[in-house]
Amino acid sequence: MEEVKFHHKGLKGWLLLLFIMLCTAWLQPGSAGADGSPLQNVLVLHSYQKGFAWTDDQGDGIEKHLNHTSNPPIVYTEFMDWKRYPSKENLEQFYHMIKLKYQSVHIDAVITTDDAAMNFAMEYRRELLNDAPIIFSGINKLGVDAIPDKRNITGVIEEIDPTETIRMAMEINPSIRNVYVIFDNSESGLSTGKITMDRIKSMDHGLQVFPMNQYSTEEIISRTANLPPDSIVLMTTYYSDSTGRIIEFDRFSSELGRSSAVPVYHIYDFSLNHGAFGGSLISGTIEGETAADLALRVLQGEKADDIPVVADSSMRRVFDYRELERFDVALDRLPEGSEVINKPFSFYETYRGLVIGTAVAFAILLAFILVLLFYVQLVKRIRNKLQKSNERFSLATYGADAVIWDVDMSTMLYYFSDSWYELLGYERNEVGESRGGWRELIHPEDAEQEDRQRKLHLEGRTSYYYSEYRMRSKAGEYIWFQARGKVLRSESGGYVRFAGSMVDVTDRKGYESKLQMSYQELESTYEELTALQDELMEQYTKLVENQGLLKTSEEKYRQLAYNDVLSGLPNRLSLTEELTGLTREHAGVRAALFFLDIDNFKYINDTLGHSFGDELLVKVGERLLGLADERKRHFRFGGDEFVILFREVDGSDEVNAFAQSLVQVFREPFQLNASAVHVSTSIGIAQYPEHGNNAEELLKNADIAMYKAKEAGKGTYVMYGQVMQQHFDERMILEKHLRTAIPNNELSLHYQPLVDTASGEVWGFEALIRWNSPVLGFVSPLSFIKVAEDCRLIVPIGEWVLRSACRFIKDLNARGYGNYHVSVNISVIQLMLEDFTDMVCGILRETGLPPEYLELEITESIFMESFEAIASKLETLKKRGIGIALDDFGTGYSSLSYLKQLPITTLKIDKSFIDSIDAPNNRSLANSIVTIGHDMGLSVTAEGVETPEQLAFLGRTHCDKVQGYLISRPIPEHEVAGWVEGRKAG
Repeated sequence: MEEVKFHHKGLKGWLLLLFIMLCTAWLQPGSAGADGSPLQNVLVLHSYQKGFAWTDDQGDGIEKHLNHTSNPPIVYTEFMDWKRYPSKENLEQFYHMIKLKYQSVHIDAVITTDDAAMNFAMEYRRELLNDAPIIFSGINKLGVDAIPDKRNITGVIEEIDPTETIRMAMEINPSIRNVYVIFDNSESGLSTGKITMDRIKSMDHGLQVFPMNQYSTEEIISRTANLPPDSIVLMTTYYSDSTGRIIEFDRFSSELGRSSAVPVYHIYDFSLNHGAFGGSLISGTIEGETAADLALRVLQGEKADDIPVVADSSMRRVFDYRELERFDVALDRLPEGSEVINKPFSFYETYRGLVIGTAVAFAILLAFILVLLFYVQLVKRIRNKLQKSNERFSLATYGADAVIWDVDMSTMLYYFSDSWYELLGYERNEVGESRGGWRELIHPEDAEQEDRQRKLHLEGRTSYYYSEYRMRSKAGEYIWFQARGKVLRSESGGYVRFAGSMVDVTDRKGYESKLQMSYQELESTYEELTALQDELMEQYTKLVENQGLLKTSEEKYRQLAYNDVLSGLPNRLSLTEELTGLTREHAGVRAALFFLDIDNFKYINDTLGHSFGDELLVKVGERLLGLADERKRHFRFGGDEFVILFREVDGSDEVNAFAQSLVQVFREPFQLNASAVHVSTSIGIAQYPEHGNNAEELLKNADIAMYKAKEAGKGTYVMYGQVMQQHFDERMILEKHLRTAIPNNELSLHYQPLVDTASGEVWGFEALIRWNSPVLGFVSPLSFIKVAEDCRLIVPIGEWVLRSACRFIKDLNARGYGNYHVSVNISVIQLMLEDFTDMVCGILRETGLPPEYLELEITESIFMESFEAIASKLETLKKRGIGIALDDFGTGYSSLSYLKQLPITTLKIDKSFIDSIDAPNNRSLANSIVTIGHDMGLSVTAEGVETPEQLAFLGRTHCDKVQGYLISRPIPEHEVAGWVEGRKAG
């Protein structure tokens, strides 16, 4: 860096300069503003960390607006870092830091950003913050409404309203029909997502809104990459995905913007330059400026209570030019008043006036050249004088212990004496120090403090500049400096020169740090000793007081350990000890173990609520105790399972009689909350010692017998037998291999044609699942479907069947073979899922199959499980055009009045009616079913048609569709196209 040179004219000049500096220092105001009024202090509390885009935007808006006033206040800024460390320990440390740091600072106003800082300020305003007025920013209306004490508070509401963005998007692309909303599953994310989706739905534009919080980041990227042109993506805040993984917002937003097939609109403007297409965006900078403006009004004397809360004032209508080009959107299609960023630079348009002015300036420059030639000689004479002055200055600075620094305020060129380079190890201009590069060497924790002290002095609020900070040497070590300086002003008040000294105080700082640590350790040790003394005294007192309660507590804990809290019955632990004692100490005694499971209890719990289910369990326990005597002891095993141990039984007849009485007890309804609830129980029985010599074996065999009772139709009892164990083992093997059937591609679909009786044309196909296990071979659906339902594997298997069938029939129709429908069987387990309708609609969107080409087959027994919940879901699907077929009609519980309530479109006559159609009575019955179906506006399909005579009869009864071996057996998927071509050729 070139040396900044000084020039003086003799001793008089130096004396005059010294006199002016002394007068300036004497007249410099102390803690007063530019107008002579006392300086005011504003504390800015940020909820999150420095470097977080939203917080930085708000902070910049606050500080710039406060500092651009005629009498700016002193601004203190603190960061709670609540997003990264939302803990009680963090809050306590922050509390002690604020208390210590500002105990002697009078706070005139507090500005908070986001909820955590607002809650802190509300709680400690009286204790720590001089009961100062609070101006909040970044809080939505729900948060403002929840403030318990709104005294002396005002601020800026962060209004989350996507409706303007949606209107702008529809103005650009009127064909938009679908909006995919991205938000995370945090408490604030779910709240923001719900507000956003509710506002979009309230617009009544017929838009479909799809939340994407259930997907991982990879799934979101994949799905948005394949969205149709009638869709947009709307992104709110997003810091973790459905798996709980923390996501870097900028990276994810940029990747989403690059991969999405449709524009990605956003809620907040910190997403700009990170893949955001645009929209009506909430601006943290504008929110900060608005909050700062309210704070200035409070500092000028207005009461915060009298200043209305500001809403809807922080929005930017802005679009990214690069995204507009990517989606081929012309600027004239943007809504009026829209801001466009990243627009390519046009030299002529931007500097047209400059180009013209340059020509004029060139002519003027020629004139100045002549004048400059005159001054060249004058400058040479002045240079000789300055050189001598510079030599004296260099000698003085070289001999001083301190670093001498100087700033020419007109050029902002910095000068440091040689001592600075010797201490830090840099060469001149190695770090660009003459142009301000020395600031990059200041420790990040000290940079803000140094900058504030510099500004305070330059603005005239301190008599001299003083600051202590660390600077990084070339070796990577930090050196502490104590810097002092003073600014020289011109007669008009402008800056002329800013100069001072720097002293290495690293050793002093080290001693201070060690002294502080020693003091803290001593204080901590004293507090620990005091607390330990108090704790020992308290423990001794409690020990004396609690000796009398010890025996009572032990008995109480034993009662809790061995009894069920809900029913009061002995629990599983008590049962295990009872059985262990029976098998070890009572040789020769006969006993029976009854394992009871309440049928369909899960559905009662899901539909009526857990409290209702708990009350039912209590009533069941009370009713079972009504059968108790000295030989029978009752236990609650867990959930909806109860166990009864029957000692000293006389034989199997007594066991069967007691089991029958248990079944009979459950035939009477249970009265719960003025409602009568009918339930049944399935009972498995194991006898000692015939069915087991220990507790574990008896319980296992009774459990196996109970499952056999459920398979037998529920509401009954079964005695354990060796054949059951074999059946149970086979079932477990079947379940084990079934769990890997989908990932190992062992499942396949066969398709049985359904033919329109009137035209003879193929109407569609029924999808039938097949399983070819590499270990078990071909397994009948009658064997594995029930197992899949019991272990809930039917959910992924059913979804696989529906997706595969829809994809296949869509592909078959797209290849020009016809407009075929597909019929898919649905299990009650699938129908009871809350997201069943969303799953069906999602598969239709994914495969592109129109809803009218899908028919779902439901058996009558499904409706008996939970009629209202299932019927409402099927009604929703029916309204979307999906067909609902009632399978195996006539074999279940149907009545005409019941049939009218079902949301169905098709009746399927069971094969048993078709097989016996030759009998006159059965023929009349089949005819009546067709007539009833048509009278109710339903289509009728006959299953199991195997002879020409059956087909002819069904044609005469005007049955709509038929299927069976006469038409075709179920066809493997790869042979369907060939079968269709062969049928057309025939």
